[in-house]
Amino acid sequence: MSVRTRSRVPVIVVSGGLGSGKTTLLNHLLRQGMGRIGVVINDFGDINVDAFLVQGHVDATATISGGCLCCLSDPSELDDTLALLARPSMDLDVIVVEASGLAEPRELARMLLSSTVTRIRFGGIVEVLDAAAWLPGPDGAIDPLPVAVDHLQVASLLVVNKDDLLHDHPEAAQRLTEALQRHAPGTPVVRTSYGRIDPTLLFDAAERDAPTGQLSFTDLLLEHGAKDHRHDEHDHHDEAPVGADESCHDHACDHAHHRYSSVSVESPLPVDPRRLVAFLEHRAPGVYRVKGRTHVDVPGNDRQYIVQAVGGWLAFEKRPWPADTAPITQLVAIGTGIDTEAVEEAMRACLSEEGPLDPDRLHAMTRYTR
Repeated sequence: MSVRTRSRVPVIVVSGGLGSGKTTLLNHLLRQGMGRIGVVINDFGDINVDAFLVQGHVDATATISGGCLCCLSDPSELDDTLALLARPSMDLDVIVVEASGLAEPRELARMLLSSTVTRIRFGGIVEVLDAAAWLPGPDGAIDPLPVAVDHLQVASLLVVNKDDLLHDHPEAAQRLTEALQRHAPGTPVVRTSYGRIDPTLLFDAAERDAPTGQLSFTDLLLEHGAKDHRHDEHDHHDEAPVGADESCHDHACDHAHHRYSSVSVESPLPVDPRRLVAFLEHRAPGVYRVKGRTHVDVPGNDRQYIVQAVGGWLAFEKRPWPADTAPITQLVAIGTGIDTEAVEEAMRACLSEEGPLDPDRLHAMTRYTR
């Protein structure tokens, strides 16, 4: 068994209105068989509990009941739950928090960013939008904005679910597009049906050479004869995983309604901290994630800086270089509909050939270093 080596588990919040498709999206992720997924269910009456009947058989799920997570009188309950799921023995690749349909995603992000659990990191907010809400009502009435503006603005990734319902309603589709451009400019948008999004947009799964030996949702589905997890009963397209590739390369995955792309840069050159932070703070439209490790040539520094950026959030983590590993810079940008050539050029511009840099330049990265 290959055990995950990342020191912190990403925690991703899936939010969205009642009936928008949050559970459908989560079940799609679980069916893909990519990594071990821990789930926190906010049981507020709108959750399809039948979809989680296996929770009594695994330790990778937890339920927090009694209201929205963002309204908990004792927020330590969430921390306790995350600490339990993030234990090394659980060997999880990601923890997904399925928020109730009434939760406030901005408050959930604040709770995660201020969490005292050291083995987790904030992995972003995925806001699921119900395309059906943008259609005219039975009486022809139109809701000008059937989603809170703040939910759009705080999201790291916007998923327009049930997008097929808009095919015969171009006016509604245009109204939705204009609202997203106005209230969430630059935020990546995935248009899909049945919650089908590529898991690699959200998290990286550790490679595993043998069964885990500890039941997860994926293990249970396999045990009960689930079909090929690369597809589900609604899929009509092959789903090629998107991730890092060798050297500088872009990989696109085309579907009926969206396009995933990744751009990778690998170089023995170090980065200029200021230029890298500027790139991360002002990412190109559509770039949802940036991840990797960087070599920084500053006197006295013998550590690598791991970078994780999701939506408008970014952080660095200092770690020792693995034994027998020469310093190297490896960066991957993932997004939807991005200009891959421009992103590649911007990433390469972060590299430095100046030789040892003034230690003051490192301050740009240390202010984001946990």
